Amino acid sequence: MNKSKVLFGVLAIAVVLSLVAGCGSSEKTAAQPPASQAQASGHQGHSAAMPKEDPMPMMKDLDKSLQDVVKQVKAGQTMDAQKSAAQLVSTTDKVMPHMMDAGLKDKLRKAAVEIKDSVNSGKADPSALEGKAKAMQDLMKQTMTHLQSMSH
Repeated sequence: MNKSKVLFGVLAIAVVLSLVAGCGSSEKTAAQPPASQAQASGHQGHSAAMPKEDPMPMMKDLDKSLQDVVKQVKAGQTMDAQKSAAQLVSTTDKVMPHMMDAGLKDKLRKAAVEIKDSVNSGKADPSALEGKAKAMQDLMKQTMTHLQSMSH
């Protein structure tokens, strides 16, 4: 009676292990072909990697977030300014996949992060922030021109 329980237990474990091993390997083989197809199609053109939505509304959101940050810092609304600064960086990240100019991408992201960092430091100087906001607005104008010149 004891031997049959041990034999049944070993058999059950063997069946469970073979099922787990079988399911894991079939998932890996099923996941590999789409990944290799995605890599192969990535070289067909940038339009395959480009997001399909229009970046211009995002640029308007970016401008609004920037204006909100400046307005809130001037009004002493630190918490609201921190939220708006986080939104500024988030929106910048959404616009970046639409851009082809790597240098402009880096400058735009860096400007947004600098504004966020200065707001999050706790004692944001409104005049210094205005300078950073002005620089970011100039970069946003360059980005708008860049995005308009590209065909999606």
